[in-house]
Amino acid sequence: MRYFVTFIFLFVFCCFAQAGDKTLQEYAAAINKVNTLKSTFKEEKHLSLLSQPIESEGFLLFDKKAQKLLWQYQNPFDNGFLIETDLIYRIKNGQKQQVQNAAGKIMAAQMLIWLTLDFDSLKQNYAITLKQNEIVFIPLKPHKVIKQITVYPDENNPQIIKQVKMLQPGGDFILWSFTGTQINPEIKKEVFE
Repeated sequence: MRYFVTFIFLFVFCCFAQAGDKTLQEYAAAINKVNTLKSTFKEEKHLSLLSQPIESEGFLLFDKKAQKLLWQYQNPFDNGFLIETDLIYRIKNGQKQQVQNAAGKIMAAQMLIWLTLDFDSLKQNYAITLKQNEIVFIPLKPHKVIKQITVYPDENNPQIIKQVKMLQPGGDFILWSFTGTQINPEIKKEVFE
């Protein structure tokens, strides 16, 4: 769950950003133009103990105004999670169950920092490097889960993210690839219920 929430913060941040020579403040201004997001994804977990990556596929939906994010796996299993403002729900076989622990609530609260692009908070935790075709996040303090996250925007439409790679301290990594991404599609509120 920790991987997914960290990734979602970064994915949402980067979908509103545009690669190039812009400053972080210009990226923050771009967020006002994106209200909803829809995409399919393929996830590959590359673990040193396995010769082949563990693969899964699904879709995500995001509504900025409602502050809701749905991350749904469809293959090889049917589960996921839903974040609503300061609440997190696990979804398994179509059933939604609220995550009651304190860590889940902290993760949900952190989502708002990313959604509002609170750069004062982000800069306290990450060194952020912007390059032509990638955005790199490196934790300022050693992190148990994250060594580096690299986001690769689409070269033809920099509001769309092609891939995100999260490198872990031991060398394992997770790669998310996105296809069919839509910016500002109509999303019915019923899909989050």
